[in-house]
Amino acid sequence: MSEKMFVQIACCFSLLLLHNGGASTTEIQWYRTAQNTTDRISPQPSLQFGGDFPSDVTITIDRSSSYQTILGFGGAFTESAAYVFSKLNSSLQSQVLQMYFSEDGLRYNMARLPIGSTDFSLTTYSYDDIAGDINLTAFSIDHDLALIIPFIQRANATLMSWSKDTLSIVASPWSPPWWMKEIESPYCLLSCVLCQLKDEYQQAWALYFSKFIASYAAEGITIWGVTVQDEPGACPTRYEGMHFDAQSEANFVKHYLGPQLSRDHPAVKIIVYDYNKNDVVEWAQTIYSDKSAAPYVWGIAVHWYSGDDFPNLNTTHNLFPNKPILATEATEVRETDPANPSWSKGEHYAHDIIGDMNNWVVGFIDWNLILDMNGAPNHAGPDECEGVIKCGSDGMLLADTDNQIIYPQVFYYYVGHISKFVPRGSVRISSSVEGSALECIAFLTPESEVVVVAMNTGDSPITFKLLDIVAGQPEAVKVTALPHSIQTFVYT
Repeated sequence: MSEKMFVQIACCFSLLLLHNGGASTTEIQWYRTAQNTTDRISPQPSLQFGGDFPSDVTITIDRSSSYQTILGFGGAFTESAAYVFSKLNSSLQSQVLQMYFSEDGLRYNMARLPIGSTDFSLTTYSYDDIAGDINLTAFSIDHDLALIIPFIQRANATLMSWSKDTLSIVASPWSPPWWMKEIESPYCLLSCVLCQLKDEYQQAWALYFSKFIASYAAEGITIWGVTVQDEPGACPTRYEGMHFDAQSEANFVKHYLGPQLSRDHPAVKIIVYDYNKNDVVEWAQTIYSDKSAAPYVWGIAVHWYSGDDFPNLNTTHNLFPNKPILATEATEVRETDPANPSWSKGEHYAHDIIGDMNNWVVGFIDWNLILDMNGAPNHAGPDECEGVIKCGSDGMLLADTDNQIIYPQVFYYYVGHISKFVPRGSVRISSSVEGSALECIAFLTPESEVVVVAMNTGDSPITFKLLDIVAGQPEAVKVTALPHSIQTFVYT
């Protein structure tokens, strides 16, 4: 065969490959969790991209369109969680730390930390109960030394044992000391009436934040950010709370908290709102439009209890694109059968994270890291689990401390399908679904890996095409999502 004829044949063969979509060598690693199977973030046989093909259902990835950078994922170091953790034997304690913070676990790198007591504390407490102590000379975090601080220290050590990362901790108050409030109670006994700071103690309350941050730093724990107030519109009558509206919170930030932290802890982020997504636009407009308050504010925090409200997140971002949105709390109702938990809770969590992050949220922090079999301890319900207010809520991990057994709940795995594969610094990229109700989201990691998460919440399997346009050429692979399943795909 002449050299000229060989070149002609080779060129024709290359054109034929291009016409058929090309022969890709890109290998796809993927993992699945599915109802009525044993799959729990379980690796599946690898796939390989090929040429494009017709399909009724398509997930299309476009890495040329990028959006927000992801901070991370985590859970809350409540006193209740720390107490349950302390009741586990050393082996199970290590297992919990590995499940959340290790390379083999969910790879959590964020956390939420209450400033003082919450409904998920053993008792009601503050760090300074001396009335009128405006200089906070009696301030002490000694209460936290027994349970909470050791739990955080071990979690941070677990994370740092395999990564260069440390926990980004968001600290949030439920209530100031009783003597700082008009109602003179940590609870909002008359709902929102009088459940606010006394004017003469606003500076002392800002100093309280500063002393908390410094005291934790002395224990080797860095506070990354603070929210001004947990759920400022909730005004709970049976547990700790305090009321702000948007303007009064802006006033506290610009006159007191902002200047205090700017002087004492300039690296600590101030995050406003910290409540449900239904009112996030109004709060953002009020606070960010205050030219004296806005410069102190890093971003805005949201909870999920009002429903999806995803368009509100998109609106907030479009109005204030330089102010990040962070999801700081979510939980489910108490699980009555932890050994056989509700599958829909996992789907709810993934649906919320996918919807939030497809609308500019930069991170997701769950509520209690671990609780007992009653979703407790919780001091809000005076009649324990039989009261009008149930004694607790759900947690990703529920522990039978009598028999020393841990029960991972379904949403542990569903959240893991995202948190485990999307490290800090990943960027959301464009993803879209055509032809079905599959939910999806996609990211590009700092290591240039594409991560695609696809969830099927229906009762029937869905066969779909995963399509990625690489260097102008389509690469595609056929996949089937089992009923009530979530899958994560990773490729370069």
